[in-house]
Amino acid sequence: MNVKRIEKLIPDAIDTYDLDLSGLTVFTEAASGNYVVTPLIAALAGSDRVFAITRDSRHGKAADIRNFTLELAQRWGVDDRIEVVSDKIPSVLSQVDIVTNLGFVRPIDKNMIAHLKPTAVLPLMWETWEFREADLDLAECRRVGIMVLGTNEREAGLDLFTYVGYLAIKLAFELEIEIYRSKVVVVGSGPFGESSVKVFDKLEADVGYIGLSTGASLGTESAKSMLRDAELVVLVEHHNPACLIGSAGQITVDELLVLSPHLSIVHIAGNINREEIDNAAVPCLPQKSAAPGYMSVATGYLGPKPVIALHTAGLKVGEAMARARLTGLNPIEAEKKVLRDLPLAMGFGE
Repeated sequence: MNVKRIEKLIPDAIDTYDLDLSGLTVFTEAASGNYVVTPLIAALAGSDRVFAITRDSRHGKAADIRNFTLELAQRWGVDDRIEVVSDKIPSVLSQVDIVTNLGFVRPIDKNMIAHLKPTAVLPLMWETWEFREADLDLAECRRVGIMVLGTNEREAGLDLFTYVGYLAIKLAFELEIEIYRSKVVVVGSGPFGESSVKVFDKLEADVGYIGLSTGASLGTESAKSMLRDAELVVLVEHHNPACLIGSAGQITVDELLVLSPHLSIVHIAGNINREEIDNAAVPCLPQKSAAPGYMSVATGYLGPKPVIALHTAGLKVGEAMARARLTGLNPIEAEKKVLRDLPLAMGFGE
């Protein structure tokens, strides 16, 4: 990890988004790798108290994450305001103004929501179309008046979806696909698909796009024609839960290999039968594929900048929400104000 670079990127992001959390308490996660940054951003932006929950995962041990988080906090003079916790303690939850929806904080269920104070707010560290019911009980938040808004990742200066294309590029290089003059087929929809196509095209790949948002399927003759002799398929389907590749999918692994016997796969998102792909010895990265609706690898794998930018912007949305609620505005009034005044904030469009 390039700590010296992070030491510059965090203050720069705080300045860019004018983040000021003074007088506010934050509940977020302490995580491994580049995702260590969130409680540090909150503390460096002036939060009175930051509670960061962690636990063991395949990415790292809780004890190691705690030690590294506090080591950086001490280095940057904010260790007195960050507390790493292992549970969602009711007496802690009752203090917080801003709750992030990051990994170790989830699920944000009815039981957790019951311990939050009425003016607590929940900024989502992604756009609202990425909402998943398993992660957040949105109906309960609305019932009790907990304000929830998303972060506009396409806002000028943030533009986070472009990183998805570069993430695919990095994995392609790891598969020893040179990109330049290589035949690449991107499969997906929305900003994930569009940004990936742009990046591969910029690097002069022979790139094709099967855009699933238009109702296309990998099983159509036009899609099969595009897949023929492809060197790399890039899967970036974050919307549709239908199986794309597999015996129950739009195309089987055997059918795919008939079209392109020497194919490799980059899997950012999308429903695939990974076991069948691995059994067929198709080179595929990353080593494990996430469930539909989740990313197999996030932009933090590229480096710290996209994580710092997104989480700082998300905390800015949280700051605006919290201050609006603390002035006495009800959730509906506060939401209208934040969406009017802060382009970074995103509603649910209902």
